[in-house]
Amino acid sequence: MTKHLLLFLFCLLSFSGYSQQITGTISDTDGNAIPFANIYSKTLATGTTSNIDGQYQLVLPKGEWDLEFRYLGFKTKEVKVSINDKDVEMNVALAPQTYQLKEVKVLASGEDPAYYVMRKAIAMGDYYTKQVSEYDNTVYLKGSGKITSVPWLFKKKLAEDDITENKTFVTENISKIHFELPDKIEEEVVSFRSSGLDDQANPMPFITSNLYDTKDQGLISPLDKNALSVYRYELVSVFEDQGRMINRIKVIPRRKGKDLFRGYLNIAENYWNIHSADLQVSLPMTEISMHQLYAPVSEGVWMPVSFDFDIQFKALGFGLNGIYVASIKDYKIKLNPNIDHDYLKQQELALKQEAENINELTNQQDSEVLSVKEKKRKDEIQNLLEKDDMNNSDMRKLYRLMEKENQQKREEKVKEPLEIKIEKVKMAKDAKDKDSLYWTQMRPIPLSDDEKISFTKKDSLQIVRNSPEYKDSVRTANRKFKFKNLLFGKTYKYEDENSSFSTPGLLNIDKISFNTVQGFTYKAPFEFQKWDTIGHHFSLIPSVSYAFSRKHVDFSVESKYRYNGFKRAWIGIKAGSEAVDFNQESGINPMLNDISSLYFRDNYLKVFDKNYLNIWHEFDIENGLHFSTELEYEHRKQLRNNCSFYFYDADDEAYTSNIPEGIAPELVKNNKAFTILANLEYTPRHRYYVKKGVKHMSYANSNPTFGLSYRQGIKNVFDSETDFSLLEASVKQNFSIGFNDNISYKIKAGRYLSNNQMHFTDYTHFNTSKPLVMLGGDLNTFRLLDYYQFSTNNDYAEAHLEFTSDRFLLKRLPVLNNAIVIQERLFANYLTHADKKNYWEVGYGLSQIFLVLDVEVVWSFDGKHHRDTGIKLKFNL
Repeated sequence: MTKHLLLFLFCLLSFSGYSQQITGTISDTDGNAIPFANIYSKTLATGTTSNIDGQYQLVLPKGEWDLEFRYLGFKTKEVKVSINDKDVEMNVALAPQTYQLKEVKVLASGEDPAYYVMRKAIAMGDYYTKQVSEYDNTVYLKGSGKITSVPWLFKKKLAEDDITENKTFVTENISKIHFELPDKIEEEVVSFRSSGLDDQANPMPFITSNLYDTKDQGLISPLDKNALSVYRYELVSVFEDQGRMINRIKVIPRRKGKDLFRGYLNIAENYWNIHSADLQVSLPMTEISMHQLYAPVSEGVWMPVSFDFDIQFKALGFGLNGIYVASIKDYKIKLNPNIDHDYLKQQELALKQEAENINELTNQQDSEVLSVKEKKRKDEIQNLLEKDDMNNSDMRKLYRLMEKENQQKREEKVKEPLEIKIEKVKMAKDAKDKDSLYWTQMRPIPLSDDEKISFTKKDSLQIVRNSPEYKDSVRTANRKFKFKNLLFGKTYKYEDENSSFSTPGLLNIDKISFNTVQGFTYKAPFEFQKWDTIGHHFSLIPSVSYAFSRKHVDFSVESKYRYNGFKRAWIGIKAGSEAVDFNQESGINPMLNDISSLYFRDNYLKVFDKNYLNIWHEFDIENGLHFSTELEYEHRKQLRNNCSFYFYDADDEAYTSNIPEGIAPELVKNNKAFTILANLEYTPRHRYYVKKGVKHMSYANSNPTFGLSYRQGIKNVFDSETDFSLLEASVKQNFSIGFNDNISYKIKAGRYLSNNQMHFTDYTHFNTSKPLVMLGGDLNTFRLLDYYQFSTNNDYAEAHLEFTSDRFLLKRLPVLNNAIVIQERLFANYLTHADKKNYWEVGYGLSQIFLVLDVEVVWSFDGKHHRDTGIKLKFNL
């Protein structure tokens, strides 16, 4: 959990450092230190950031250089410094920023002039996102954190790992980054050092994130093209910085939500680019404050040079305070050749000369080389950029024109690549071996006193922990059996052999279950895994279970092998004996059946004894086209109730028979079956990413997935009694229709080509959850259907539709607009077959209550007739 929090915090990052050193302290005019102030040299495209105590250090080559000292809320101070053969100490005091009220044209609507600024900034967002097609830089990142509180239950365990309250942990790294549009990132970690924070956290996927598009972080940017529907803006003041007039805009969410920022954006007049940002966001249990500074790294190109984050996390008795600071230097950029940069050049000229003359000159030049259509579009863009009363319609028009203009020079529209390029991280061989002298010379942001102490302690411990004797003792201890491993289980890792072995624990509750046939059952699975670095993976899972009331031992073994990671190609075999649900694909949740049986004597689960051998194989034929086959032989035996135990039952009702209600007894008698299954699934242009030789399909996929499956029961093979064939087709899709508004649907239909001889477990069963409480549940879950009652061996069709929204009904009410953090859901389910004509149900629900609870109200109908009404409590554990 902490790892993922730390990972998000890095959300947009940066770095610094080189020759003779200049050091000092940055403070305000009263002598108070200014933490995380930025020091930058335009000429050298390098800089640094002060630490939490305002101290800074910067290595510069010999010569005379202009340095800019900046931070939010203070005037930029330009200082000329001469570097010779000696280090230079220079303390700098920054004066408070002088804010003014902007002279604006007051519109008849009385609209705040901030909207004029933000419409221009939003419309220019597409340009600034694509302005630079390729860049290189160097990033220095430092994270410093303290555990402020730990529940007493975990204090001893964490203390064993040297994690105690109010102890400072520090991590820092220097990396070289290469970026290419749209999402290619290559990272080389030059050096890395940690005094205790998770050294596996890698923030570099967020390096190229920008405030124009934060959807990948689950946030709605104040500069998104649809941001006006979820944000209000106020022009607080203006100030001048580096020759540009800067508009200070207050960003105010229109509603409460974990996806919205609040705070201030500073936007440059006429250019409409981001100058700096001071924003906050509230996530579940976490508060994050972010400061971001931009600087001109090339003519007309402003890019981030400094970030700092403050994170406050509190949950379940844990508390964590973290500060992350990043500094970027050594920018080498390449302007995007596929977009037009003329309007920025025109703006530069317009600020230096009379606007009419420049427009006239530019138009004359354009007419010589541009078509009439192109010239008209460029004129429209320029006219809209100069418009003083831009409204929402103008903004959308300008945004569309900019998108067309930015694509105009492309010879052909390039499709989005199927492979999602995750960051390529190359760790230098000696990245973790740099000594303290190296860090003293290369670290651009000085350590605070607490951080120095943290590294001193870590270095002394590291000497011991790096010794062969210590490593051998740890390896032996991790593999040594202890009595508590028998009680709670243990995973033994053999990293030198790329393998692991897991054992169950006698006291692990998840290994214990109950039903009226088996009574209490204890299942003990063991697991051995072995893998390599090119995508191969082997696992062997033997399992033994004992049913106390039935006095019966079951044994099963499963083994599978992935022989091609990129093709997602697996082959596997399963064999053994088990008591399994008649609905083998989507039966009742075992834990829910435990609770229903023991507390309410509702034994929904009906089982049979299955002795089986199953062989399966699956692989990708092409990207997005997945094919799987399965061959299974089963010897099925009827089972009866052996246990009447329960904890509590107010009505003192008896348990029901193990034969599903309304099902003919001959359908559950002893039988043998030999079946084959073939399944084909296709998702057009399904994007993916590759990690360690294994292809992973992206969950963020909005294209439909089509399915076709065939199941055949073959008679007289190994005394098989089944004789049927079923063809099934399906389609499912999930797509966004706005800010956190999604639509999901699934449609499935099956046709029995033959059903000469079938037993109940061969029937088509539907996914349902009858009890008041649900533990999870898929899109295709019927809420009010009885278990097994509508299973069929006739042609059938089912459909499911769901709409989820952060702001559908309740969040639009004035009282609740900013009071609750929930999602609303509307859903409908439909089923039809020969025995059940036109059953359907509709429902409304509230999701993510306390993060884990959904509450739903559901109405069901048989055709036009109301059938039932129910309330559902759904726990997403």
